[in-house]
Amino acid sequence: MENEKEELKIETLMLNKSIEAFLMSIEIYNKPTIKYRLEGFSFFICNAWELLLKAKMLKDGKNIYYEDKPNRTISLNKCLDNIFTNEKDYIRKNLEIIINLRNTATHYIIKELDLIYLPFMQANVLNYSQKLYDFFNVDITEKISSSFLTLVANQEQVNDEKILSTYGNNIFNHYIKIKNETQNIINESQNDKLAIKVDMNIKIVKDTDKAQATFRIAKDGEEPIKIIKEIKDVNLIYCYTQKRVREIVVDRLKRKNISIKFTQYELNLLCDKYNLKDDEKYYYYHQLTSRWGCSQQLIDFIVNLFTSNPNILDDIKNEFKTNHYNKKD
Repeated sequence: MENEKEELKIETLMLNKSIEAFLMSIEIYNKPTIKYRLEGFSFFICNAWELLLKAKMLKDGKNIYYEDKPNRTISLNKCLDNIFTNEKDYIRKNLEIIINLRNTATHYIIKELDLIYLPFMQANVLNYSQKLYDFFNVDITEKISSSFLTLVANQEQVNDEKILSTYGNNIFNHYIKIKNETQNIINESQNDKLAIKVDMNIKIVKDTDKAQATFRIAKDGEEPIKIIKEIKDVNLIYCYTQKRVREIVVDRLKRKNISIKFTQYELNLLCDKYNLKDDEKYYYYHQLTSRWGCSQQLIDFIVNLFTSNPNILDDIKNEFKTNHYNKKD
């Protein structure tokens, strides 16, 4: 009985420290004055996961110490083997990439790697918040607004030639290797638990039928081209698929003891009712991939709708039926 109380105490301490390490990782990465962002994030997020998984093992009555070294707890990799037993699990694969980042952070990390690792780090943040709730019924959004779970990217342009001249061959070759490997992983998996990424490329073509957008060059100094006053990283703002939005909404409402059926049909009802796809706060249509990207604001908006009125879908369906019959009359 005494041992059970002691393990529960250790479990609670580990869980609290895990949450604190998680919040520290986000704070460090999103703070513009810190240049140690990538390294700091990888150290703290790995610490957060290690403490979370060890707390889960204690909760399940498992040993977190090495058999031959009873005073030393097992490594994060050993925790992964214990909790995520399927090596193909996308959450596990994502965390293995972040662990590798942490392990090389002391000598190979440069700021230009930010954009390469960002898709994995953003997925990792969302994975942690989900597992924290799955394992311990703790909603991280009660400690930090869901809007702060979005990592802020370094907006500097990355140029391979500049990296080579700045850091030399050794680090440049390592950078190119990581860049190619991570891009291949993203292209092959297409799973937002592994990485959250939407690529958009712009090129000039002569055939206007192949163009997604057109412009013309003025001869006499006129300005027929629309001036872009604000550059937005759509990869970060609209980082969710509609499927992922539905999953997160259902999960967040479950935490509020609200159970709903929320298929794509129900999401479309909300979109039609509130013209959500016409509002850039919520939706962005990626022309090159022919898919909708969704923002955190969309998730918050829908959750607030159901929180205010759990029967909102029934009300909308009845309203549409009434309007339909009125039109027939």
